[in-house]
Amino acid sequence: MAPRQSATSQTVYQLKITLKDAKPPIWRRVQVLNTATLQQLHPIIQLAMGWTDSHLHQFTIPGVEYGQPTPE
Repeated sequence: MAPRQSATSQTVYQLKITLKDAKPPIWRRVQVLNTATLQQLHPIIQLAMGWTDSHLHQFTIPGVEYGQPTPE
């Protein structure tokens, strides 16, 4: 993930989002500002993948997991 400068001097990150273990590979590439939070990233991923926010999900950043706990 390499940062680049946009015309307004904000850093833009290009992310490759890949579904784990999908055959054939399913992935999307999106660009987000460096100021985007995980809460803001969530709807971007939903839209890019064509999803309807109907499944549990979580973000894993080395050593820390973020997401909504399961009701069980």
